[in-house]
Amino acid sequence: MRSSNDRGGRSSSKTLQLCAQVHDALSYALGTSSDPVLMDLMLDRVEPMQDDRQVLVVMQDPCGHGLVAALTALDRARGFLREAVAETVHRRRVPQLSFTVLPAGGAR
Repeated sequence: MRSSNDRGGRSSSKTLQLCAQVHDALSYALGTSSDPVLMDLMLDRVEPMQDDRQVLVVMQDPCGHGLVAALTALDRARGFLREAVAETVHRRRVPQLSFTVLPAGGAR
């Protein structure tokens, strides 16, 4: 799901840069997690939503923990993950993180 941030219908370069920074911050934070479900999830991509105040974090569940277990683990870690983003992304407001999880097999 791509968002239009300028009149040409393309995501702005600043928004794409934000998504890349969030991706990097989350990759590192997930790698330091002690939660066994989070350790098994793989960060697929970060996409802009309606504007740069919220991003969609797309995860893969290659070990088959299931949607409920994966989203529960991500929700428990939401504060930790957002803090990791805040330490890396220097903006007035840290974007809200919305999560979705792809099932084992990685169907997009």
